[in-house]
Amino acid sequence: MASKTYRRARAGAALVLVSAGATQPAWAGDPSARDWIPAPVGTNLVAGYLAGLRSSGLYSEGKRIDGAAVDVNALVYRQMHYRDFYGKTVQLEFILPMTRTSLDVPGAPGDHQTGIGDLTLGSAIWLYNNEQTRTWFAWEPFVVAPLGRYDGSRPDVSPGKNRWSTIQDFSFVKGVGESTYLEAIAEVEIYGRNTDWYGQTLKKDPSVRFFALASTNLTPDTYTGIRYRFETGGRETSSGQTVTTRARNHQLAAEITHQINDANQIQMQYIHDLKVENGPRMRGVQLRYVYAF
Repeated sequence: MASKTYRRARAGAALVLVSAGATQPAWAGDPSARDWIPAPVGTNLVAGYLAGLRSSGLYSEGKRIDGAAVDVNALVYRQMHYRDFYGKTVQLEFILPMTRTSLDVPGAPGDHQTGIGDLTLGSAIWLYNNEQTRTWFAWEPFVVAPLGRYDGSRPDVSPGKNRWSTIQDFSFVKGVGESTYLEAIAEVEIYGRNTDWYGQTLKKDPSVRFFALASTNLTPDTYTGIRYRFETGGRETSSGQTVTTRARNHQLAAEITHQINDANQIQMQYIHDLKVENGPRMRGVQLRYVYAF
């Protein structure tokens, strides 16, 4: 059995959020600017994400654990299809990540694991879709299936989480001026139980995340954006004892996106955690390529 400090540090590392997007939508990372503006019905999109995140500290209840560090490299495949459903635009998608997570904790050997993560399935519907006023409102439920590689004795570095979860996204987008867009997104994630967490059952309270995004064109084919992210909730317990207290995390991300032609788009994003209550405080770069057909 690991020491209390070692175990708490490892449990905190399980809160790593990979942008692939990380997050969001939950996997393939969090949403980027203009992700919630729907493509025309009949469009197919294939997206690939490459992310490298490094920690500038590992935290437990807001206190930094000296000498502890987490590094994450991620490769994510995401495919989307837009279609009509009784007059509403609908997007069907699946997301499959592959990650390599490395954890260093004082007084213990370093640990790392590479493999396929959990599969995410989603289906968005635009309840309001007005291109003339450039106003959109959408809802997307996701299901995360525990199909990824998992080791109950090393859950914090395992690509999979060994539990089902569902994510509910609600997004509002409004165009302002000639080429500026403002976006607000609310996200709730509800978790199933992990029945093999160091041989015990791990329960996790729902997490709530809020995003505010703004973007504007630099040229007709290039736009830049900024995203603020806040997360709370997600307290974890095992055998009646609190393993991780609730999150109170703040993050900023800046991005630049270039439309090469009608079919190809590239994006670079810099991600920086401002404050983390539990887990690693991350910073790094994400690259995204999208092909439309």
